[in-house]
Amino acid sequence: MESSRPTFPNYPEKYRGTALIRPEVIVARLLDNPERPIPECVILGYSPRLRPLLRARGFSLMTGYSAPWHSMWLQEGPEIAAVGVVEGFGFGAPGAAIVIEELAALGVQRFITLGFAGALPNDVGFGDVVLCTGAIRDEGVSHHYVTPARFAYPSESLTGHVRAALANSGSPFVEGFTWTVDAIYRETIEEAQLYRDEGVITVEMEAAALFTIGAVRNVDVAGLFTVSDHLLASPQWRVAPDKGVLTEGLRRILDVALRVLSPHGHFESRAVNAEVEEPENPFE
Repeated sequence: MESSRPTFPNYPEKYRGTALIRPEVIVARLLDNPERPIPECVILGYSPRLRPLLRARGFSLMTGYSAPWHSMWLQEGPEIAAVGVVEGFGFGAPGAAIVIEELAALGVQRFITLGFAGALPNDVGFGDVVLCTGAIRDEGVSHHYVTPARFAYPSESLTGHVRAALANSGSPFVEGFTWTVDAIYRETIEEAQLYRDEGVITVEMEAAALFTIGAVRNVDVAGLFTVSDHLLASPQWRVAPDKGVLTEGLRRILDVALRVLSPHGHFESRAVNAEVEEPENPFE
């Protein structure tokens, strides 16, 4: 076999091809099942720290949805069809891509991807809030959807609503680009330093893929993070020593996301001071 310069995608006609498996087929049984509510907007989460925060805000878990997400957090009452939270499907772009594809096929129109991210610059602290304005496409999923390019971008309108909600909350935040890479043990020092010097603020594993799929499927996607670790502030990778700071950061971005996606732009937390479990895994 002759060697040739590597290209991506490997099949040149990839973007003109017909998909073998369509999300509409996978979720068909849910489309006509009123016992499984489908909200208008969904928050995608990755940390189990979200669960006690959701319970404290009047959400309960409803099962019976598609794999890999299986369940959805929903509120009781008249706003049950407004906002849902899907989490527990793992980390990384491939899993998140399956979830957003299926939810978009069910009719969800607005998404906020919400979770922890590593910081590249030293002046961003643990628990700080970051509004994502673009993502470096260093994962694999997005390249199966659109031709190669360096960046993917969130929904301009939804990001604007998140920005306004952050400003109105009175809590400080920063905004900027993220580096999306789905090979966590191959994030190199040299890459991290390059992106930091270019002004990139965070690193995480899903945003570029979700922004790309959002554009392809014509749904709005925004990204909101809180800083859980530092890649370059010390000779070694550093995780936040105070896990309470992480929970507080997650609480702040969850409440902002809920206010943005809830009807009429408001959300009342029912039990802000509820006790929160403390997982041992620093990524949780």
